[in-house]
Amino acid sequence: MPMSTLDATSGTPEAVRDQRYRLPGITREGIAQLSLLETALWPLRGGVVEGGTFETAYSFAEQGRSREARVSVYSPHGLQSVDEYVLWGLLGICLSRKQPEPTLLATPYWMIKRLGMSLGGCQYDQLRASLERLAAVAYQNTAFYNPVTQQHERVTLHFFSSFLPTRGRGGPVDAERAWRIEWSPMFFSMCQATGGSLLFDLDLYRQLSPGARRLFLKLKDRFWRSKRVFLNVDDLTIHGLGFSADRPLKKRKFDLTACIRELLEQGIIELGRGQSGPQDLFLKRGKGLYVVQFFAGPYFRQPLAERTVKSQQKLGDDPLYEPLQTIGVDEAGIRRLFKQYSRGLIQRWIRITDAALHEKPRGFPGFRSSPAAFLIDGIQNERMPPDWIFAHEKEAKRRQWEAERAAGAASEQVLRDRYAAERSAALQAFLHSPEGRARCAAYAQGFLDFYRLREPDRCHEAAREAAVSKLEREQFTFPDFSVWLLSQRQPTT
Repeated sequence: MPMSTLDATSGTPEAVRDQRYRLPGITREGIAQLSLLETALWPLRGGVVEGGTFETAYSFAEQGRSREARVSVYSPHGLQSVDEYVLWGLLGICLSRKQPEPTLLATPYWMIKRLGMSLGGCQYDQLRASLERLAAVAYQNTAFYNPVTQQHERVTLHFFSSFLPTRGRGGPVDAERAWRIEWSPMFFSMCQATGGSLLFDLDLYRQLSPGARRLFLKLKDRFWRSKRVFLNVDDLTIHGLGFSADRPLKKRKFDLTACIRELLEQGIIELGRGQSGPQDLFLKRGKGLYVVQFFAGPYFRQPLAERTVKSQQKLGDDPLYEPLQTIGVDEAGIRRLFKQYSRGLIQRWIRITDAALHEKPRGFPGFRSSPAAFLIDGIQNERMPPDWIFAHEKEAKRRQWEAERAAGAASEQVLRDRYAAERSAALQAFLHSPEGRARCAAYAQGFLDFYRLREPDRCHEAAREAAVSKLEREQFTFPDFSVWLLSQRQPTT
């Protein structure tokens, strides 16, 4: 299981972080969440599994006792091998900044370039499909090690939400505009916590096959504690790497040997004294029971070096540079905005200006001067977002939800209707609670003067509707469909 900072011999959290992160210099880094590496995220063959849920398990020791954690991963669209590369690569991009941000606003070209993927027409579709699959994933673990609380907890989470602009309503995704990724706050905080994530060489990771990638990350974490590691072949191949349990042990050993050869070629592992090939790493412990041993290779004995990926040095490397340039802000203006204003404020007005520029939302009066002037005025004066952007984003979410409903299978439609009913009931219960009534009344009073001028015939009704919308958006919380669905399938403990 992931090691807490108290298990380290160095003492301070900063020293632990340095030991885990100091490694041979790399040019492009990925970051993986340690607790998720305990099992495969999805079967290695990829695609959709029956019921949309992959279930696996792993054992860990706690207070001298052996315990088992049950893991369920719900993905209605399945997962592919490239998805883990995209997940850990984007996480590395966001956490490698001097001040990590839970929101990534960037063009798909910038993401593909930073991920080191080859550029081409199909790459945009591949990235879009990967983001949409990952955004729908819900992960549940009955004994997840939370590095924030340093305890094992029953956790249900999802990784991030994706917001991809389209050409027209319901049209294809627009690859020329900025895409937005918003990490789940709980997941992002776990990855930021000391002892919660594993940094690795993303370029080396990309060169390996899907099975060897998973083995590389699993061993890299364990080699940090010991230069010799023993793993049960059955548990490693089925639960750790995601090989099919239907395959005989002999065939799974053959597949594992292929992964071992890749790691030997890269110097990640090496053979022990007197061993001549990967087959010598397997030790028989009984009938049908094998253990495989791994020795840390020369890759981990290179001279320690500082991380070569620094906080953005060039202005053009910043993910917000291209969206600002597209809006019309010149380089001097971009540099001034980065220096004087918070990134959260800049991101907010990029989203507002981009929507006004490309989607012509209802209620937007038009640009008085230019899109760049509109954005700079909003940032410099720290203006509140205009009312039309909230209505526009709500309408966009409604259209997206309706598109997902239409694309869902008939069996899933029943669940979506039930989810909608439960969410609506929860919202009504919140609105009728003392807190909900008080907040709704306060918001309605604030909107009343505005709607007396705009809709005098139904000002009270319109103010009430706006208050409920604001309350639902800012105060009401209800799990996403994928998280809610996974909670309906409680795994056995």
